[in-house]
Order: sequence, then C-alpha cells, then structure tokens
Amino acid sequence: MGVLRTRRFQAGDEGALNDGFLEFLRRRSPGATRSLEHMRFVWLGGPGGAVESWLVEEQGPDGSWRVVGHHGLCPLRFTLGSANLLCAKTINTFLLPEIRSRFLYVRFEQQCLEDACSRYDVIYTCGPGTSRLRKPLGYAAGDVWVHFEHGSRYLDFTTRAFSRLMQTCPSRPSTAIARGWARACARTVRKPPFEFVEYTPEQAAGSVFFEEFWEQARGEAGMSPRRDIADLAWRFWTRPGVRFVTLVHSWAGGARAYAIVNTANPYQYQLADFFVTPMRADLLDALLDSLFAWCARRGALTMSVWTTATGQPPPLMDVLTRRMGAPPLKRFRRRSEFSYRVSPRTAGLPIPRWNTTEFLLV
Repeated sequence: MGVLRTRRFQAGDEGALNDGFLEFLRRRSPGATRSLEHMRFVWLGGPGGAVESWLVEEQGPDGSWRVVGHHGLCPLRFTLGSANLLCAKTINTFLLPEIRSRFLYVRFEQQCLEDACSRYDVIYTCGPGTSRLRKPLGYAAGDVWVHFEHGSRYLDFTTRAFSRLMQTCPSRPSTAIARGWARACARTVRKPPFEFVEYTPEQAAGSVFFEEFWEQARGEAGMSPRRDIADLAWRFWTRPGVRFVTLVHSWAGGARAYAIVNTANPYQYQLADFFVTPMRADLLDALLDSLFAWCARRGALTMSVWTTATGQPPPLMDVLTRRMGAPPLKRFRRRSEFSYRVSPRTAGLPIPRWNTTEFLLV
C-alpha cells in the first residue's frame, strides 16, 4: 500500500493520465479506448484555454508513481445575451476503487475548486448522482438530461429496437435487412420542406454561414456555449477520431438553422448540436422533417439527441417531445444530472435557462 500524493498536471503527464483514466474505464467497459492524440487535442486545443488538471498518484515499491485519480476542469466559452463568459466542465474525474478507502476525494476536489474558481464564471458537471455528490461543494441541482430518439413514421419503436440489434449483431444477412428497412423508412417519411446544404468539416470551418451566425443567435439563446467557428471547430470539426456532418439552411427573411450529426454508427445517427434562429417551433419542426428525410436516404434507422428537461424554450421542447420518443429500456438507465456552481466573481448571476445539447458533453 503505497504513499499517496496530489499535484497539478504538468507537460509530459498526458500518457500517464490517459493510461490511468483508461484503467478506470476498462473496469466497467473492457473495450473502452482513447488515443493519446485525442486526449491532447481536448486538453490543449480549446479556444477557452487548456484543461486544468490535478492528479492523485500512488508510489510503487520501486519508487515510481502511477496516476490513480484525477480532477479536471475544461474551459468553454459561453454567452449570456451580450455578455461573454468563461465556464468550465468537470472532465475525466475519477478515483480507482481500491484507493477510495484511503483518500477523501471531496476534500481534494474542494482544494482544486479553491485553486481555480476565480478564473471561471460558472463550473458545471454532468452524470448520474452529481447533484448529491457535489452539493457540499456548492453545486446547485440544475436539471436532468433527457434522451429523444426517432425511428420512422410507421413502426417507430420496432425500427429503433432493430437498430440496436444491428449494433450487437452486425452480420451480413442482418446488414442486408437493415438496408432494406432503411429504404422502406425513406419512402414513408414526410416530404422535406427544404434540402440542406451539406458541409464537410473543412467546408464548415471556412463557410460564410457561420461567420456571423452566433452574433445573430446569441441574444435569444440564454446561457449557451459560444458557437463561433473556433468553438465549433474544436468541439466537432477538427476533433480526431470522430465523424460529423454539418447541415445548414437559410430561409428567406433571415431565419437560419444548422444541425451537426455524428454519423459514426451507420444505423444510429446522433444529433450532436443544433440551433434555429429565431427560436420558433415551426422552424424546428421543419428542421426535423428535413433531417429525418436526410437520415433515411443515407440508410440510418434512428436519429437521437440529448438535451436537458429545460434545455430548450418550452415551444421547442414540445416539438422534440412530439416528434421524437424515449429510447427503448429508458426506465433501466440511471438518471444523468446537470449541476452547476456559480463562481464568487459572478455571484448573483441570473441564469434564466441553459441551452443544452451534446456540445456541453466534452
């Protein structure tokens, strides 16, 4: 049983931290993986600044040290109306199970907060049980995450269940059935009100569409991650090891919308981020009609999106609830919470509503 110590992350610690985090993940998910390239990109490439990290280390019999725990804060640029804010999300927080009886993690995290909170306006966290665990640290219970999913206009639940069978049994016969099913779904979707302009990551990063998009949209977005080109590029377009397609549309009169879709699973697409401005229900309805048709034509069986219970204005939440259902076996999943802590430097900051998509889940 070796000596434990804590210290700040330093240049050159990336490999040891990545190995320690993967050891923690693989005890629950043996196939979990993350490249060192991806870890370094997240840690060092964000427009809000580098991730702040604190390590828990244990000394081995030979005098070497290994990472057995960690707390991190990932800076993200936010806006609240005309105000620019710097927030942070807890990231890769863990402590190996065999260390928990020897180390008071809450006290360690409190020390990390005291070191860092003056640099951020708000710190937030996501995951099961976070409200209870971090309440002693000053986190307020903000909201709960909700998962919406759409399969097809007819036999919707059956389509969504079949997409999960495809994920676990990707054999040649089932693949052929899935492609036929996708073609049938494409024939049953409503006629899309418009066709998207489709961008590759490189095209999106250089597009005129996003140059002033956030200046137009931020006034009605509430507490929202900033969606300038630099922020979108770091979160989606230049991130290694992931595949995103960006879809945009502009209406006559100035209304605009975009959707960023994760297409890594060819049968289960994820709507990683979206925004319509103005934030009107009819515009989101039209966006979803065109999005469902686009997915079906590409052979995807389902489209899902994560947000929080109040993560969009009520008229838009009504559209998501009406057009998309809960995923199969939802009742057996642990509830994922969204909590936040307002820094003393912005105490009293009025936060009417957080705008939440997978953008926040760095």
